[in-house]
Amino acid sequence: MLKGVWTFGLWCIVACILLGCGTHYQWTKSHPAYRIPPRDDLAVVGADKAFVLIRSAWFAKKLNISADSIQTSVTTECANLLTGELKKRYSRLKVVPSSQLDGLPEESLKLDQRIFIKGKFPEQGVMVADSSGNIPKTILIVHEVIIGTDLSRENYFDYALIHNEGPEKKTSNNLTAIASYTLWDNERQRALFSAVDQVERPIVKISMGDIEELVRDIATQIQRNLDAGAGL
Repeated sequence: MLKGVWTFGLWCIVACILLGCGTHYQWTKSHPAYRIPPRDDLAVVGADKAFVLIRSAWFAKKLNISADSIQTSVTTECANLLTGELKKRYSRLKVVPSSQLDGLPEESLKLDQRIFIKGKFPEQGVMVADSSGNIPKTILIVHEVIIGTDLSRENYFDYALIHNEGPEKKTSNNLTAIASYTLWDNERQRALFSAVDQVERPIVKISMGDIEELVRDIATQIQRNLDAGAGL
């Protein structure tokens, strides 16, 4: 009996080595009450402060933009583009000023045993108004959008790996964007859906147009995940 158990265990170990038993992550999390995704009505907050450019010196050289202005130039354009792309998908999109979240502490939200996203959330008992003074039912909180080359979201959101330094790369194969966000129930002050998305595009000849296409991919993935998170 013990010999059989030992043999089975040994085969499991061998199979794990051969097949590559890696860590499996859960990159999305839905509240049990999340059943209907937003359609036309949606508000967004945080996009104007969410974008971060990794390897800015590399991008400055490739895009022929001053190293002093590359971060501001690219992230501002990306933020405006993301808002515009969301507007195409949610025709009555409203913008909540980021100042509504200023001064609030950064909190952590757990997606699985090792994946945590950090961001600012509205206070409990407070319904947030959009720029017109109206109270939206749901708000898309864009926590962070990291743009770089050959990135892996595990290195930014797995708490066991975030302090590891990646190897210095001399070549780059893909443009990468990693976006973390939450769909917030503004009426009941709770997170309905949260996710960390990663999208990539192969690098051929880097241009601002390539980065813009990457941002469009982010908007598309956000919409798909908001639908999938509600079970559609």
